[in-house]
Amino acid sequence: MLPTQFGGPKATVGLRRGFSKAAVRPGPAGPRQKWGRVRLGLARVKGDWEQQFSEMDAMTIRQTAGLPRVFGGRFSDGRTAVSHDVAVTFDGDLLVISNANGMAQLRWPLKGLEIAEHLTSRSSDVMLHEPGRKGGTLYVADAVFIRDLAAKAAHLTARSRRWQGVRPFIWVTGIAAAVAALVYITDFSPARSLAKLMPREARVTLGREVVRSMSGGRRVCTQAAGKAALETLAKRLSEAAGRKADFAVSVVDADVVNAFAAPGEQIVIMRKLLETSDSPDEVAGVLAHEMGHGLDLHPETGIIRSVGLMAATEFILGGTGGSLANIGLYLAQLGYSRQAERQADLHAIAILKRSGISTQGIMNFFKRMARMSGEERDAKSRKSADEALDMLRTHPSTAERLALFASQPAYPATPALTDSEWQALKSICKTTSEAPAAPAPVKKKGERPRDI
Repeated sequence: MLPTQFGGPKATVGLRRGFSKAAVRPGPAGPRQKWGRVRLGLARVKGDWEQQFSEMDAMTIRQTAGLPRVFGGRFSDGRTAVSHDVAVTFDGDLLVISNANGMAQLRWPLKGLEIAEHLTSRSSDVMLHEPGRKGGTLYVADAVFIRDLAAKAAHLTARSRRWQGVRPFIWVTGIAAAVAALVYITDFSPARSLAKLMPREARVTLGREVVRSMSGGRRVCTQAAGKAALETLAKRLSEAAGRKADFAVSVVDADVVNAFAAPGEQIVIMRKLLETSDSPDEVAGVLAHEMGHGLDLHPETGIIRSVGLMAATEFILGGTGGSLANIGLYLAQLGYSRQAERQADLHAIAILKRSGISTQGIMNFFKRMARMSGEERDAKSRKSADEALDMLRTHPSTAERLALFASQPAYPATPALTDSEWQALKSICKTTSEAPAAPAPVKKKGERPRDI
């Protein structure tokens, strides 16, 4: 028994019990009591440390040691109603499932996993199906596992599912855009391809119907000297156009500043355009532009695009049925694209150069149309402006066209017609005919019908 100064019997009991608080209360604190308190403190620290490690999650321990995280889950093989507790880990692109009950370790490829409900940021559990839906299922209720799974197998997320639904539409839109770009770059046109298949006789027949419809019952100008001058000019430009072109040009007695190309190499000029022009070179420039439309089959292409494939097939086969009735109304409602107008301008430049006619005439014509469309403000000039705009509405800007023609190098040129021929052409409407149809191109002796 210890002396009283060391606490007596109660102190002894306290030492045996691990230096409890009751053991150190009585008596003054001597050296041995102080040492007992130190031992008690060390024991408490050791106990707390052991308790912390015992309560530490196994996943945290493995992570601290650099090992893969282990998640708890329930596995069912699909053959029985029994499910087993399993440990789940990630191993590269595999999901590894194992347990301590003798079950063979499973290694599921992440990219083949299927899921009952796609993962979102609010998912708290997940049910995974064995790749190929062979029957095995794995249930895990762990937010960390779900986060890691979403990062490693993005196809299981709701975002990926939405993307998979939108992807076909994106592909279709992309393909359509690529086709449209290819068509634009290569200038491919299915309607133009069909137009090229039309026999020349069918194009001429179609062109006559267009002329009849667009002339609106107006009379055709037939003064003999004027017709001769017009044929001289048309022949000169047709020979320069190449491709064995043989354009037929007629004048309609209409108070409109306009000209248009019809299928089958037919061109119609309105009387007011002749009266507005100051020189035969201006008329030659307009004719060369319309010939450019004819060379590229723009009238035929526009009509086929408008009436559709069935009517186009009838044209190709040379049909002359009801589909040709009022066909000119289609062309009257169509406007060439700016690209087609630029192509026609380029043809006009080439035709004028080869025929030895200056481009200054058509440049003067464009300038006059621009003045009529914008500079004069009284009622009469506004009416003339409307007539001018009827021709210029779908064409490129005047400044753009002037710049194109002005950029061409100079070349030797002669007037399109003599003074007497020009005066005769301007007087061509002194005599008119009731027949509105344009004249058919004159075939050369022994020449076979030709396609462009």
